[in-house]
Amino acid sequence: MTKWLIASLALMALPAQAAPEAVSVHSGWGAFRDGERCYAIAQAEPSPFSRERQPFASVVVSPGEPRFTLRLSRTLARDAVVTLDVGDKRFRLQGGGDSAWGRDAAGHAAILSAMRSRDTMTVGARDSRGRFFRDSYKLGGAPTAMDAAIVACRQ
Repeated sequence: MTKWLIASLALMALPAQAAPEAVSVHSGWGAFRDGERCYAIAQAEPSPFSRERQPFASVVVSPGEPRFTLRLSRTLARDAVVTLDVGDKRFRLQGGGDSAWGRDAAGHAAILSAMRSRDTMTVGARDSRGRFFRDSYKLGGAPTAMDAAIVACRQ
């Protein structure tokens, strides 16, 4: 993934303001600083199935407790159960509309810990038409991008 694609993802994840500062790129994961907020972000792997939008995963590491969020490729069904598989670990996420996130601070921490020691993660749910979908991510650069974002906000 090019730096341009990661930078455009960072811009999509934020309200219209000044552009975030690119800190570094690691195997498809980018680290960014936007004022006092720092985060790591990556696009989902390509899929042969239809998508309503480009999905991405983000980890906001500052300010406050780290938070894990996903923008999903499809709009969730109203009563959708959203699951995230990180390697051999499974997490149930909160979700609504086109997004999903960790359920609480302990959930965010467990997800981020799993992301540091696994190669892939996949989120799955039913969309608003009742179809099952999955968005998959490679995690090779995630730990380094998260660490780079943490360091960027300490400076």
